[in-house]
Amino acid sequence: MSESTPILTLSQVSIGFPGELPLLTGIDFEAYAGEVIGLVGVSGIGKTTFLRTLAGQVPLMAGDVEIFGFDDIRSAPRGSIGYIPQRLGLVHHRTVGYNVLMGALPRASRWQTLLALPSSEMRQATRAAVAAVDLEDKILEPISQLSGGQQRRVAVARSLVQCPRLLLADECLGELDITTSEVVAEQLIHLAHEQGACVILVDHSPVRLKVLCDRVFELRQGTIREDEPDHLRLPMA
Repeated sequence: MSESTPILTLSQVSIGFPGELPLLTGIDFEAYAGEVIGLVGVSGIGKTTFLRTLAGQVPLMAGDVEIFGFDDIRSAPRGSIGYIPQRLGLVHHRTVGYNVLMGALPRASRWQTLLALPSSEMRQATRAAVAAVDLEDKILEPISQLSGGQQRRVAVARSLVQCPRLLLADECLGELDITTSEVVAEQLIHLAHEQGACVILVDHSPVRLKVLCDRVFELRQGTIREDEPDHLRLPMA
């Protein structure tokens, strides 16, 4: 159940890269705690750039944003925004446990971070997150020894440890077998519905998004619009 006040509001926002024409313009968008939002659209339409903008990696071209009560994404509290990029951002020569533990760093003290001394709470949270994605037997293995699907599960476990208020996931269900995708999707839904985070999920499958998400938006012709629920769609003539 989402709260009545949005945690994220975009008003007449344009998104793209400096010196180029915007990919998306005139965006009005709200996201609430406790919901899973799906984003769909053809390749190159701007889905990844949209997520990267919300993650603070790409500056807004125009418009206003409010997130957690701040008027600048860069002002959001440390660790409050999680991002799972398509390339996952894992350290391939380090272990599963190490990579998942990195998700706890935003909540660690300065000295814990500098001295690489995780607390017992951080280690326990890491083990719990690894178990949640069914990788207990891989916790000491380097990322380079895992399959692509297992690496995606590691990236999700890292986000579970981080406990973000907003999680941005870019195609994290893509190229997974049915069993693995169900495990990952279950954790994303749990993060939203049980822990009160907002999850914004990019996926190439509109059907899958309609099953998993509370709301689905389509990026099309330079803008974004919410899909109507199926029961409101008019029959084709």
